[in-house]
Amino acid sequence: MKSNKAIWLKRAALMAVWSLLSSCGGGSSSEAPPSPVVTAPPPDPPSGLWINSSPGEGIAAYKNKLTTLVNTERAVAFADSAPAQDGAGSGYSTTYTLEPNTDEYDIVKYDGSTLAIAPSRSGCCFILEDTPLPAEGDAIAPEEPPANAEIRLFQTDPGAGGGTFLARIALEEGYRAEGMYLSDDTLQVLLSTAWWGAFGPRHIEPGYWEASEVKLETYDLTDPSQPALRDQWSVEGALVSSRRRADHIYLISRHTPIIEGLVPYPSTEEEIANNEAVLAEVTDQDILPAISLNGEAISPLALDDCYRQDPEHPLATERPADPIITTLLTLSASSGEVVEAACVMESVDGVYIGDTFVALSFVEWHNDADSTLIHLLDRDDWSYLGSESVSGALYSGGNADFRISEFEGALRLITTRWTGEVDDQFRHVLHIIEPDASAPELSLLSSLGDNDDARLGKINEDLYGVRFMGPKAYLVTFERIDPLYIIDLADPAAPKILGELEVPGFSDLLHEVSDELLLGLGSSETRLPKLELFDISDTAAPVSRSLIEIGTGYEWAYSPAQYNRYAFTYLAGEESDRLTVPYSASGKTDDGYQQVDRVALFEIRDKTDAQRASIAPVGEVTLRPGSVSDDTRVIIDTDALYVVAQSELMSGFWSNPEALQRRAAE
Repeated sequence: MKSNKAIWLKRAALMAVWSLLSSCGGGSSSEAPPSPVVTAPPPDPPSGLWINSSPGEGIAAYKNKLTTLVNTERAVAFADSAPAQDGAGSGYSTTYTLEPNTDEYDIVKYDGSTLAIAPSRSGCCFILEDTPLPAEGDAIAPEEPPANAEIRLFQTDPGAGGGTFLARIALEEGYRAEGMYLSDDTLQVLLSTAWWGAFGPRHIEPGYWEASEVKLETYDLTDPSQPALRDQWSVEGALVSSRRRADHIYLISRHTPIIEGLVPYPSTEEEIANNEAVLAEVTDQDILPAISLNGEAISPLALDDCYRQDPEHPLATERPADPIITTLLTLSASSGEVVEAACVMESVDGVYIGDTFVALSFVEWHNDADSTLIHLLDRDDWSYLGSESVSGALYSGGNADFRISEFEGALRLITTRWTGEVDDQFRHVLHIIEPDASAPELSLLSSLGDNDDARLGKINEDLYGVRFMGPKAYLVTFERIDPLYIIDLADPAAPKILGELEVPGFSDLLHEVSDELLLGLGSSETRLPKLELFDISDTAAPVSRSLIEIGTGYEWAYSPAQYNRYAFTYLAGEESDRLTVPYSASGKTDDGYQQVDRVALFEIRDKTDAQRASIAPVGEVTLRPGSVSDDTRVIIDTDALYVVAQSELMSGFWSNPEALQRRAAE
């Protein structure tokens, strides 16, 4: 990893050489030699909140963190005080992602011909038999997953609405598939022994990251019926997040070294003395995560290169000791080599990977003065760009990931601050920040919503759907009605609210159909899932053009796509778009209590005319009761339809969804 200091000194040296050459000029040999040019030594490089260490300082800084007296109650409050959260373009659909050019790992992947299905993470079931569907009211006993979980590969036949089983890839015992990437006849499988999600206060609890391992396995699918293991990466720690962009796979994990007798948060003089004795003989290798490629250990990291807080920086604050190391790796999907590597000693509880930036965040809880530290790194080489503290708490994970986005060199994010006032509990604030060109610092360009003149959401309205799309942002707040806000971000120094619309219910997921249409998926005023199409052609006066409730006739219904974008499928077309929403519904009927699990199919018609555009129901796929979960996936390929629920594959045609057939793994 290139240290910031080394990069800055190299630039300063080049400038000095250029100054020397420029002053020498041309001339004949008879001329007097030029006067010696005296160049002043380069100034100290500018310093941000995060710094690297000089040789030997890394391990000293790590040990110092764990031999400093901290307030145990404050450390516990960090972990437990977070408020609970409420719970296309081609001929085929792909994984629904946060950014259009950055792929995200998922348990189902499709490249137009090969379909890869990893084991469901929700605990049930692998169904391999071609058995008839039970009546909707019949109960099904959960099946035990097989002892040896496996990834299954299918060859699709969109013209026939079917698919043929090709091969299975057995998973090593004790590992679970967190997701996959599929591109260019290559399948990458992310495996881990533990999964803790991508956000939250557990990030500072050392026990969650101990004795874990992440693997990235690359399979050659030139012949998909014979997948061949090509490379296997192993990283000590637990998976935090991953993304793929072109040939680069970004892998972020966290590791707590197991150091016998160490007290992670020393709160007495005795515990400090204990830690000093324990750490006296510890080396860099004892602290850094073990990393290997194809069974051979490699060392792309050095503890001196780990980013740590500069205690003299204005943003520096006293925090609980954190023995956890966050590891950032860039791997080449084609060669299997380490492209870049970095590590962080400081607390992190959220990750965003954009076009050019990687943002690491950490929420600091201070009763009614919550704040979030944002640290920006260059995505290409993990070099540090700066840090900034903004008011409010930034959440990530699931569809809350849409609360942060990068555009034209600026980072936009929306935080929520709990005021502690019963009559006005929330403040939602938009912040726009960018790196300073002259130093590793961030500049807060603007904030919107932190005062009564331009607040985002009315009194006591919580924040639900958020979507940044180019120079605009859309967000939905809710208490009893759904105000949809449209915000102009064209001038990042002066964002402004363009318009708002109040409708019953709220939207969790927002999708920009076109420059003039916005689709919302959320809950209606009767608490059923709803799809709503908004005409935003006049940004000052948006209009609701179409509304459909899902699960009507039942007392209760929900869709996992409201909270997990991977369960939402969208395929854009020229005149109309196709989309699917899985849902589960239940309630009393004339025949007694009933539960149904289905995938609802819709089309957005007349999308080129915002005033006439509408959402049209096409049909539904009936699934086994209890099978809809966060792992339900749908793929649309031309007129073919593929549904994966609890790792079971069904296929057929968009025009006849009721007749989908199971595809058994042989």
